[in-house]
Amino acid sequence: MIKSIHLLMVGAMVLLPYFGIAQSEANDKKPNIIFIYADDLRFDGLGANGNRHIITPMLDHMAEKAVRFNQANVVFSLCSPSRAALLTGRYGSANGVLELGSDLNEGELTVAEYLREAGYHTGMSGKWHLGKEPKTLGFDFSVFFKGNGTYYGRTINDEGEIKKVERHCDLYCAERAVDFIKHAAKKETPFFLFHNTQLPHMNGDLIWDARKETKRKYRVSEMPVAKSRLDDLSGKPEYLKSVRNRSQAKAYGYPDSLAIQKHTLDYYSVITEMDDYLSLLFKTIEELGLNENTYVFFMSDNGWMLGEHGFTSKVLPYQPSTQVPLFVIGPDLKPTDLDHLVVNIDIAPTIMELAGIQVPENLHGESLFPLLKKAPVDWRKSFVYEGLGTYGGALPNLTVINKDFRYIETFENSSLETVIFQEFYDQKKDPLEENNLIGSPGIQATVVAAKELIEAHINKVLKK
Repeated sequence: MIKSIHLLMVGAMVLLPYFGIAQSEANDKKPNIIFIYADDLRFDGLGANGNRHIITPMLDHMAEKAVRFNQANVVFSLCSPSRAALLTGRYGSANGVLELGSDLNEGELTVAEYLREAGYHTGMSGKWHLGKEPKTLGFDFSVFFKGNGTYYGRTINDEGEIKKVERHCDLYCAERAVDFIKHAAKKETPFFLFHNTQLPHMNGDLIWDARKETKRKYRVSEMPVAKSRLDDLSGKPEYLKSVRNRSQAKAYGYPDSLAIQKHTLDYYSVITEMDDYLSLLFKTIEELGLNENTYVFFMSDNGWMLGEHGFTSKVLPYQPSTQVPLFVIGPDLKPTDLDHLVVNIDIAPTIMELAGIQVPENLHGESLFPLLKKAPVDWRKSFVYEGLGTYGGALPNLTVINKDFRYIETFENSSLETVIFQEFYDQKKDPLEENNLIGSPGIQATVVAAKELIEAHINKVLKK
């Protein structure tokens, strides 16, 4: 009862209409919802997204049945901020999470809390990378490991019991997610599962530790090499020449093409293992006949750079870092490809609308519901990427991402008072983001409009 009062007080104007619905009547009509969040998976890390070299049979099969969003991005490309943004539907500057392992601000509510209040049985499995534990943020069931670390012999919190699990942490958590689904399917109430893989994130030794038999499915000579691997960064901020994305890449042997190919083989191999583990969930959904009343989302918390501009990792506001796969399967959804510009803060309002919950006004994302239902909608043309964390030595940056261009402002410090570098890339003519057009006469009106979007974001989100 205390929790109910809290939710009503936080968003009374928007939540009261929902709570007027009789609970039993509402539950009869509510779908189950499963959200799968991969870790460090590039947009092209699936065969379904045009990669003819990678082996992801289950995810490709599911994507064939799905609404596929080909222009999906995250609002900050880093593990903890991405999870916080997804769970709250709000930017990191507002919800409080801009660094690894940091915590949500007091009073922030997650989509799990709203769903539980609406009668859902809620579960979380896999990687957890926020300060507070899952059960304090709306999850009835939780089996999780904290942050990043070894794949094998991982310490896992299984419903409050601390275990050292010798088999792969993703396999164990996938099996426990299946247990949750089977148990929840027997209940009269709908369920929500938030499943997070560690893969394809590196292990604690910063390597992709795939099994030898998985690696043998690939050939080094067939692995792609980033065309911009030799970028001298002449059109980019000077500090990027020594940022962690560059120094760590050199430690891996970049920009040597063979080093990149060997690294890519390891990366693809753990993605193939992730695909295999996730097949347990998809097969269970089918075996239990849940397809008719279950929506399944698949997304990644951020992209990953495999030698683009001589970089590794994420965080930086370039396309391989920000763009991610996203597809949705549902009982009344027809397979289709959509090119609308969508972001991870859109997920919470989408799930709420699917569950029949009025979306709170303080969320920054927009519900994908009309896009999923093919309803006419005036959708966003641009969004602002918040590169405001300090991970890896990146300077604060705000970026306007549009299907046609990418405009980046790098700031001197966190006060965001002084812009020290500007970048503008034509995403149609220069998809590799090599030619900084800032200063070119033909783009000035677009730059002015982009700067206005950044200023509006600072005033409406950061300073609010």
